Amino acid sequence: MAATVLERWLAWLEGVHPRGIDLGLERITEVARRLELQSDPTPIITVAGTNGKGSTVACLESILQAAGHRPGAFTSPHLLRYNERIRIDGKPADDADIVAAFEAIDRARGSITLTYFEFSTLAAVWCFRAAGAHPWVLEVGLGGRLDASNCLDPEVAVITTIDLDHMEWLGDTREAIAGEKLGIARPHRPIICSDPQPPQRIAERAAALPAPLHQLGRDYGYASGDGDWSWHDDHRHYAHLPRPEWMGDAALANAAGAVAALTRGMPSLGVDAASVARGLAKARLIGRQSRAPGPGGGWLLDVGHNPSAIELLARRLAAHREHGRVRMAFGLMARKPLRVLIERLAPVVDEWYALSLDDPQSHSAEAIERALADVGAVVIGRGDAAGARQQLEQRAAGSDLAVAAGSFRVVEAFMQAGVVPCNAGGSSRD
Repeated sequence: MAATVLERWLAWLEGVHPRGIDLGLERITEVARRLELQSDPTPIITVAGTNGKGSTVACLESILQAAGHRPGAFTSPHLLRYNERIRIDGKPADDADIVAAFEAIDRARGSITLTYFEFSTLAAVWCFRAAGAHPWVLEVGLGGRLDASNCLDPEVAVITTIDLDHMEWLGDTREAIAGEKLGIARPHRPIICSDPQPPQRIAERAAALPAPLHQLGRDYGYASGDGDWSWHDDHRHYAHLPRPEWMGDAALANAAGAVAALTRGMPSLGVDAASVARGLAKARLIGRQSRAPGPGGGWLLDVGHNPSAIELLARRLAAHREHGRVRMAFGLMARKPLRVLIERLAPVVDEWYALSLDDPQSHSAEAIERALADVGAVVIGRGDAAGARQQLEQRAAGSDLAVAAGSFRVVEAFMQAGVVPCNAGGSSRD
């Protein structure tokens, strides 16, 4: 089948810059200036952090729609189609609009080289402006201070949970990483922090800017109920808020941060309790502990790939083992600590399938199998997602749970193999 125009552009973007990651704002800022993107008055909410960015954006996007707005949302990476990265009013951008954005960026850049992600960031904002989206919600790709999204000035900066990830770029302590993430903040503009245990660097940087800091547990908070939850600050109390199936206890902090960003950080948007409730009821997130139908207890798909995300998954699997066995198909990118993550999951997984991903930057199935053998895990197979699906579904009985986890590439592979999350028709992912 012949490649589409968008597919040809994306293939070209893969090699247009000599490095896949080239942190720095000089090049993209100049191209944004030439496109007059920085002069657009549309308010921007930028979301940075290690974990929880996707769920925060999903809540922001849906609540804004419920309040009568037409938001633009930029996220990464995508699972099945590039268009998922650029959403307007909850819907992926059309091929033609993205191609038009790429063409405009290519004309404007002249001799300046841009990375794949930099092209994507500018294309998203170009599409938002062309469609009249309001406001714009930008998810940081890597870090914050030097991330491509930081070429634009947000009205509100949201900082989610900070953990040790991408340490080769951001530093090897939570304090150092927090400093990089907080690079998205601007003087005198609100910072919303939804990390329940924030590094001290966040408060220090906020005071130095200066910028008003709204901290979870101090300035606003939440409480988990029986199938619902509540949000509060000094002036408001929103009770009996809906809790979608994907919104586990950890995700409540992200949802609370989204509510704080809209009510405390940007009150001019007119988001009230009814809008919050309607938006949360419709919020969708694919890939973060997403359920999918299947034999036995069905499937659980999770993109988590750093220690804190794996810890959350391990807690959920530990709770499930009271009802049935857990079998996991596991794959991981090579830059991630294989042994550390396997050791955390090993006590809550009964049987493993070592995944071979179609990506040269991933751990091989052989390497995964060796690491599993080192911790005494039971390995029932090795191969691709299709083979894993067949093996795990054949062994399912009663309330047994099949799990596919370790990276976005894992979830992508299983969706292509026919394991479709129950909320796959939704508008967002993590």
